[in-house]
Amino acid sequence: MSVAVQDWKPSDWRARPALQQPDFADPAAAQRILADIAQRGPLVTAEECAELRLACAAAARGESFILQAGDCAESLDADPAQAADAMAALIRRLAGRVPQTVVPIGRIGGQFAKPRSASEEVREGRSLPVYRGDSINRLAFEESARAHDPSLLGAAHRHSSATIRHLRESRSGLFASHEALVLAYEEALCFPDPDRRWWAGSGHMLWIGERTRQVDGAHVAFAAGIANAVGVKCGPSLGSEELLRLADRLDPGREPGRLLLIARFGADSVERGLAPLIRAARSEGLAAAWMLDPMHGNTRRIGGRKQRRVADMLAETKAFFALCRSEGVVPAGLHLEVTTGEAAECVGADGIDPMADFPCDPRLTAAQAELVIDTAMRC
Repeated sequence: MSVAVQDWKPSDWRARPALQQPDFADPAAAQRILADIAQRGPLVTAEECAELRLACAAAARGESFILQAGDCAESLDADPAQAADAMAALIRRLAGRVPQTVVPIGRIGGQFAKPRSASEEVREGRSLPVYRGDSINRLAFEESARAHDPSLLGAAHRHSSATIRHLRESRSGLFASHEALVLAYEEALCFPDPDRRWWAGSGHMLWIGERTRQVDGAHVAFAAGIANAVGVKCGPSLGSEELLRLADRLDPGREPGRLLLIARFGADSVERGLAPLIRAARSEGLAAAWMLDPMHGNTRRIGGRKQRRVADMLAETKAFFALCRSEGVVPAGLHLEVTTGEAAECVGADGIDPMADFPCDPRLTAAQAELVIDTAMRC
């Protein structure tokens, strides 16, 4: 396994436009906290990350199935061990619906930052910075809570460290992943191995989101140099040419297990948008694993409130798996936002809005996630 870019440094992203980054009022305080995080060191090992890459390569060949699931955004208020145990148990439950060997990846141990479509949130005429996840600010609609606070990066690192340590000690077998969003945090945790490959030490697998996958942007520049498995969210705005340029940056050696392409088009767009990408990837010999995120492309706003319908997710799941089969590629996995709680946040088959509270985006319950998986397995 090699790095994608030679002579790469973890700080190279700083020369590129970096979107969705926190705006700390005291940059010096942020630097002190990031230096402390770097001193505390990485949360995962190169051996663990390499093991996941091999497992993802097997999934791309159809020998196993990637099940990536977890919270939309983790909470600093949760007990790390209890939350880890609950999520590991849920993923084991979901894995039981899959007749293949499952590669279990949690959205856990670092999913504390969220990209947002707007920088401000307005309530009753009052505007405050939007909530960006517990590593940047807090959810309460108060000026003090919504200020970008660098101390939260340190708190998120400590929480993530406790979570991943517990997963390892409990032998859960669950890999940790999150969106690589706050690049100064990711840089602080990078480390080289004896073969001079750089690894992201914040998690076993990282992904680049729909809002930050610009080919010449900072997030791609960062991901290009790490040796971990890297995911890329692929949505309606991604064309075939851009996909191939991203692959050239992130996986020039076409190495199995390196690149996970995670489709998130929405039920109405998946067939039209995904088929050209699959054909382009196949024609260029990409070794990527194709996965489906049936959540984000099916997010609607109704009366200012986010809503996701299970029926839409099932429709996109059917379309994705059927399209992969017809195009001769392996549907290698699912990427789901799920809750370990019982409250329904997504609109069920009866069409009734559950009106449940959720911090960012509506998550599937275990039963709803099982329905998505069962639909995929029947395709």
